[in-house]
Parts: sequence; structure tokens; C-alpha cells
Amino acid sequence: MREERRVNRAFIGEMGDDVFLANSIFGEKYCTELREIDKHEIIVKICEILGPNPSNLHLAEDIFEKLKFEIGRYVIHHEYCRCNGIRSQLLLWFDSKINPGNAKKLSNFIKKYLE
Repeated sequence: MREERRVNRAFIGEMGDDVFLANSIFGEKYCTELREIDKHEIIVKICEILGPNPSNLHLAEDIFEKLKFEIGRYVIHHEYCRCNGIRSQLLLWFDSKINPGNAKKLSNFIKKYLE
């Protein structure tokens, strides 16, 4: 197996069509800024639904933080996955973000009984 070098760009893995965005062509600071811009745009859309009251911006941020993994899991599982394959690892990751307590229990169970 050949040694993989760290490259500052996104790349497609050798074993399929997986895209690894951890090594983007942009630096970490730029990627963080893009993430915050995308997050802000979603929060603004939530705020538009809630109404023009300035306190709704804080409420929209809370809604985003509380539902982001549930919404992501829903879209991946029920919208994308209907026509495309998806790795179970991604769904398990969403589940662990949605309900970390259950993920820890499952992990402990697997360690205890299956290893």
C-alpha cells in the first residue's frame, strides 16, 4: 500500500468516489469562514420564517444548532439515499451526533460483547 501524503486540496479516494474535503485547496481559516457563511445563510432563512423581531435571530441560531444533525440525517437518509448508495458510517455518525448517549451505549455494548 502506498504512503499517502498530506496535500492541501480536496481529493477523490482510490477506493471509489469518496471526496475528502479535510484537505481543501483553501486553508483552514478560509474553510472555517465558508462554513460560518453557510451557517449564517441558513439561520437568516429560519429567521425569515420566524418573523422580523430581532430576538428571532437568537431563536433561529438555537433552532439551527438543535436541529442541524437531524435535518442532515433526514436529507441524506430519505432524500439522497432513495436513489443513491450511502455508507452506514455516515448514518451512524449522524445518530451519534443526534443522540450521543445512545451512541456511547452501543459502543460499550459492541466492545463488551462483540470484540
